Amino acid sequence: HDLGWRPTPEMYKGRRDYRQERIFTIDPTTAKDLDDALHIRELPDGCVEIGVHIADVSYFVKPQTAVDAEATMRATTVYLVDRVIPMLPKPLCEIACSLNENVERLAFSCVWKMNKDGTLAKKGKREDVWYGRSVIKSCARLDYATAQNIIEKKVGNGEPLEQLDEKLWPSSRRPTGIHTVQQVVADIRLMHQVAMARRKLRFQNGAIALNGIKLAFQLQDGGETPSLCAPYPIRDSNKLVEEYMLLANYLVAQRLITHAGSLALLRHHPPPISEGLSNVVQVAKEGMNFQIDAASSQSLQASLSRLGRECDDELVIQCVTEMLMTPMQPAEYLPAGSADSEVWRHFALNIPYYTHFTSPIRRYADVIVHRLLQATIDGPAAVNDFDMDENAIRAVCDNCNDKRMAAKAAQERSDRIFLALYLKRNPIKSALGVVLSVGEKTFTVFIQELGCSAKVFVDECKNLVDSEAFSTSGLNPERRIRLIRKGTSCAHWSQVEIKVFTKLQVSVECKEKPPIDIKC
Repeated sequence: HDLGWRPTPEMYKGRRDYRQERIFTIDPTTAKDLDDALHIRELPDGCVEIGVHIADVSYFVKPQTAVDAEATMRATTVYLVDRVIPMLPKPLCEIACSLNENVERLAFSCVWKMNKDGTLAKKGKREDVWYGRSVIKSCARLDYATAQNIIEKKVGNGEPLEQLDEKLWPSSRRPTGIHTVQQVVADIRLMHQVAMARRKLRFQNGAIALNGIKLAFQLQDGGETPSLCAPYPIRDSNKLVEEYMLLANYLVAQRLITHAGSLALLRHHPPPISEGLSNVVQVAKEGMNFQIDAASSQSLQASLSRLGRECDDELVIQCVTEMLMTPMQPAEYLPAGSADSEVWRHFALNIPYYTHFTSPIRRYADVIVHRLLQATIDGPAAVNDFDMDENAIRAVCDNCNDKRMAAKAAQERSDRIFLALYLKRNPIKSALGVVLSVGEKTFTVFIQELGCSAKVFVDECKNLVDSEAFSTSGLNPERRIRLIRKGTSCAHWSQVEIKVFTKLQVSVECKEKPPIDIKC
C-alpha cells in the first residue's frame, strides 16, 4: 500500500531521529490517512516521556503551490457514510504523509515529560516540552478495538506469540522488527493509566463532555445499502488517544502565543447561548425536579456528574445531554491578534487557549499551525518574515470555519439518509423514546438506540387519536399535548399526556415522501 515510497536521506537533515523508538498508531479500523502516532517511555525519575508524532504535511504542501491552493479551498476532509472526500491528493494522504507501519515517515513531533498522576512535569517554571521535525518508523498499526482488548487484558498477557488470539489482536496489527508484542502491551497499559489520570484531572478542573451518540454503518450492495446500523462505541482506547492529542494541541497553542504573538492560529469555543441554556435548566427543574447550575463549564460538569449519580435512568441522562447540546455554540478558529485573550478561551475544555495541530492530513488549519510552529523554532526573524499577516490568517480561519460547518452538515445529512435507507428495509416496530420538546401539533422524541431524535406530527395520527394542546398555569407555563385514543383497539392506554421527559414506545420507519428522512 506504500508503492515502495520512502523519504530520501536528504529529507532527514536537521530532523530528530525517532526510528528506533517504539512508536505506533491507534485509529479506526478502516482508517487510511494516519495523522498521528504515539510513544511512551518510562524515565528513571518516575516520570514518563510522551511523544505525539504528527504527519509532516507542511513539508510536502508548500505555500503558493497548486496543492496548497486546492487544500486551502477544501479546508477539510469530508467523511460521509459511503465515501471520503479528501482534502489532499491520495498519494499524499494515504502514502507519503500517512504514518503507515514498518516504513520511515517524516513527522512533526511534540514530546513532553509528565507525571503518572496526569500533571505536566516542569523544567523551572515552564513545562518540559520539545517541538520539532523528526523521522519515525511506526512499528504497528493498531485499531481502537485491539487497543481496548489490550487495556482490558483480554489479550497480551504473556501468552506465546503463536497463541495470540487472531480475533482479539489480528497478526496484521502486531509489531514487527525490534519491538515485541509484550513491549507494546506494556506501553498501551501505561499510556492508558496516565491518560485516565489526566482525564480525571481535566474533569475535576471543569472540562465538560457532551457526547452525542454517533451511528456506525456496515454497507453492502457495493456500498449502497446499510446492512447494519449501531451506535459507535466510545471506548477507553479512544479516550487514551484523545487525552494525548488534547495535550499536544494545548502545548502547541502555548508555544504559538508566546513565540508567534498575534499570528497564533487558535481554536476558541464560546460559552453557550444563555437563553437556550436557561430553557434547559428550567425544563430539568420542572420535568424532573433536578437543578442544573449553568454558571460555568465547571458547574455544568458538576451538575452532570451529580445527575449521573442521582439518576439511574440512562435514557433521561442522555436526553438532558441532547438538550444541552442545542444551546452550545460551535468552536471556531481565530488569529490571536483579532481578539482579547479572554476570547481565546475554550469553554468545553475549560482552558485559556487551544489550537489544532494533530490532524494536518484532514484539516487545513493544522497545516498553518505547523508552518507557524516551524517559524517559532527557526527564530524571531522567521516569525517576522512569515508569509501570512494577521488578515491572511483571519481569511483562512473564516474559510476553515465555514467549510467545517458545511462538512458537519453534510456528514449529519449523510448519516440521516443512510439511517432512513436502513429503516426502509428494517423498520423498527417498537423503540423506547423520550420526549425532548412539545409544540402545538408536534413533539420531538429522542430514540436512544438510534442516538437521534425525530418529530411526531399529531395530525398524521388523526385516525388513531384525538389531541388537544394546552399549557400549564403558573409562572413558567409548560406546553403539553393530551392524546386520547379512538376506539378500544388497545387496552394499554386510553389517554396520555405528552410533556418533556414522557417515555413512549414509538415505531420508526423511513418517510414515504421526499426529502428522504426518518419518521416516528
